[in-house]
Amino acid sequence: MGFSKADKGLATPVSLSILLFSFTILTVATYHFSITSVNTRAGRLNYEAAKQDMLMLENSISSVLWSPSSSRVHFFQGYGGKLEIKPDMRRLLINFTFGSSFDVIFNATNGYVKYEMPPVDLSEAGDFLRGDKRTIVNQSFALFSQMYITKSRESEEIYLGYRPMGVSFVDSSEDATVNVVRIFLVNLNSSESIVFQGSFYVKVRCVDVALETRNYNFSEVAPSVVVKASIDDEEGMVHLPVSSNGNFTLVRTEILVCSIRLEEVNA
Repeated sequence: MGFSKADKGLATPVSLSILLFSFTILTVATYHFSITSVNTRAGRLNYEAAKQDMLMLENSISSVLWSPSSSRVHFFQGYGGKLEIKPDMRRLLINFTFGSSFDVIFNATNGYVKYEMPPVDLSEAGDFLRGDKRTIVNQSFALFSQMYITKSRESEEIYLGYRPMGVSFVDSSEDATVNVVRIFLVNLNSSESIVFQGSFYVKVRCVDVALETRNYNFSEVAPSVVVKASIDDEEGMVHLPVSSNGNFTLVRTEILVCSIRLEEVNA
């Protein structure tokens, strides 16, 4: 059975309507895909830029460590995230063991900085940007800082805190040989407790370096002192060598605390 002229006249606009509808759907889908790709690319660029911003902030902090009154001003670009300074958080507990003797030599908070990242379609949770997972180190070349990425409920966060470093050496300048166990700490307690969004300036200043000492006379001999550091729920330890004088061992602990202040400033 053939088509009439009326049927043929009706088929042409129907076909055109179908083609137009299909073209519209294709155009909308292509546009949506393009916008999604652009947003994804922009989100990843902001994510990488925010990491670099935090690394530069840590560079500014490291540049003034152990130099009282020195300071740097860091311009934080801000890439859709939120920076928080928490000076009263991050509990640090340090104790040492020598033979059967035990003592707590530090128990306080030393603060941290957190940057809540903008949403992005990738995950780097657990990656360290500076340092590693050890809560205490004993190498002079190791970094004090611990900067790593964590996963929060809604987004990823860059977490910046500072861990202690322990060293030991023998001081023979006095009448007797004394083993010095020196612990270096970076403290952010002097910082302002504030939240930043967008772009802003942060002043990084070394307030002072304080020294606290304790003396011990142990009536026993052991090859090393064990120094343990606990930061929140993480623990670690180092073994620092010591020397003994016959049947006793003299040890002096020295805790050097470098106080760093982070504060907002105008351009």
